Amino acid sequence: MVRFIVTTVLITSMAVFLVISALSDRRMNQAVMHHAATVGEYWGRYMSSHISDIETLLATGVPTEDQIKSIGDMRAVANVFRFKLFDDQGRLVLISDDEFVANPQGVAPEADPDPRMVLETMKPIVSVNDGTLKPDRPDIYAEAYVPIIGADGAPLGVAEVYLDETETRAYFVDSFNGFGIIVAGLSAFLFLAPALGFIVQKERALRTQKQIEYLARFDTLTGLMNRAEFKRRFDAALAEGSLSAVLYIDADRFKSINDTYGHGVGDEFLSRLGRILSANTAADDLVARFGGDEFVVALRNINPDMILTRIHKILTLSAETFTVRERVIACSVSIGVSLFEEGKDFDELTAEADAALYAAKSGGRNQYAFYGEKMGSEIRHRNMIEARVKVATENEEFTIVYQPLVDGQTHEVLGYEALLRLKADDGTAIPPMEFIPLAEEMGYVERLGSWTIAKAIRDISEFDGSSCVAINLSVAQFRSGTLPDVVREALEAVDFAPERLEVEITESLLLIDDPSISYQIDMLREMGVKIAMDDFGTKYSSLGYLWKYRFDRLKIDRSFISGLTENPERTLEIVESVIMLGKRLGMQVTAEGVETQAQSAILTELGCDVLQGFLFGRPEALDPADATEIAVPKVVQQA
Repeated sequence: MVRFIVTTVLITSMAVFLVISALSDRRMNQAVMHHAATVGEYWGRYMSSHISDIETLLATGVPTEDQIKSIGDMRAVANVFRFKLFDDQGRLVLISDDEFVANPQGVAPEADPDPRMVLETMKPIVSVNDGTLKPDRPDIYAEAYVPIIGADGAPLGVAEVYLDETETRAYFVDSFNGFGIIVAGLSAFLFLAPALGFIVQKERALRTQKQIEYLARFDTLTGLMNRAEFKRRFDAALAEGSLSAVLYIDADRFKSINDTYGHGVGDEFLSRLGRILSANTAADDLVARFGGDEFVVALRNINPDMILTRIHKILTLSAETFTVRERVIACSVSIGVSLFEEGKDFDELTAEADAALYAAKSGGRNQYAFYGEKMGSEIRHRNMIEARVKVATENEEFTIVYQPLVDGQTHEVLGYEALLRLKADDGTAIPPMEFIPLAEEMGYVERLGSWTIAKAIRDISEFDGSSCVAINLSVAQFRSGTLPDVVREALEAVDFAPERLEVEITESLLLIDDPSISYQIDMLREMGVKIAMDDFGTKYSSLGYLWKYRFDRLKIDRSFISGLTENPERTLEIVESVIMLGKRLGMQVTAEGVETQAQSAILTELGCDVLQGFLFGRPEALDPADATEIAVPKVVQQA
């Protein structure tokens, strides 16, 4: 009898345990799905509120460095190991694993209607999957399709978020199994395990929510407010009437620190600058990092006389050298200042401070400038150029004009230099020294440079079969490491001989200590492309560069050529020395900016190989029917 009772109890307990396990498994899957849906929805809110210019990201599928960093921070918090982005039509635009992969066709698989359903219902779709047989998946993972909603409540797109739920489910399994054993003997506690699981899930979701909310409000590198949080508090201070001034702060030559020492050193400088700003502002002042090396400070309830004191202290402390990884780093900042005036809002005051910052940088480094009325027109002019550059890049509305390169002795045309030009909407020419730096800031130079290379080679190929073409290269065109491939494809597309192409680089490029740049220059040379040093003598002019890179040509800057007639004694000796140096090193020498017969005669007598300037032709289109004279000299295409 005892044996029967024991057996019955055991069988009953096992049956109860199995039933509870089956029920628990369903509840665990529900809990995991709920957790995934919660985190996925936070992701969607985070992307729309925290990632700058998300509309462009959803349209192009190409994230900026700041966007990549923000997404990386989010992935670290929420166990997101993969995600996909769909636009507001449900078309796939971006896939992220270890690297970001854009889908320029923007076509989502027809068999996957989930993104469109989410856009229609504005509700997430979640599934829990077993990844044990998939080498690139966690044991348990969830796929959550969640809407990305804009500030106006309209859907911007859909994020398909892949979440590693292995740890979450394991936590639930341990909890449910432990309580399942007790429940097998004490059925009165049947609902205790699910209740505990719900509490655990709730606590985990709450912790994740707090972390995400922090990321949505603060910069992870410096701990300062981000732009969204700064604007929220700024508007509150504006309503209180406590604002006094806005400082827009930007590091001087910060990019060179990143290029020379790496992003780790650059991040340490930004963290240090954040600490300096926090330590030298009042407790109720607002301090934020807007992105990159841009910081903004809103001074509140401060005496106007004290504004300059604060500015000078920030400039002084920021310019002090500091040591990182046994390297002594020196980097200053520039500051633009906008004083508060009644009726101005966040956008106006920050735009004014940004314009003043631009003026401060134009006047030199480690400087400050206050916004004035003249800067208002400068802002509008800059915005006009930015808009024109964006449209012209997307629609290929830039033009290329060509200036003749002539033999120094016979004046026979040997080839042409390709020069980029852009017109405003009203048809007036925008000077290259204005639109090229802005194209660099906007991240368009690499794309624009590739287009210029391909079009210039094609134009010269169609024009005649023997002329050479010279093209200026920008620092930005070397960053991705694909420049040799771009050049090779352009040459092969029209069967253009590599020796007919000459690329011009400036000394500023050579100052960057990056092995990738040397490698790409060597690759171009091995293809047969000629390499020229442009504007020789205007910057640092180290003879070590001539030895290291083995240039085919030196180009004497126009400032020396104009000096042949304006200050002939000193300039003549310099120009003659450069020509002799080039010949002894086996290089051709080109003189830019030849505008008079007297300059031409002197250069011919000195044995200069190639002459270029208005005397022999202004930059114009190769087709005479479309030729348009440009009344400005060539401006070097550089960042």
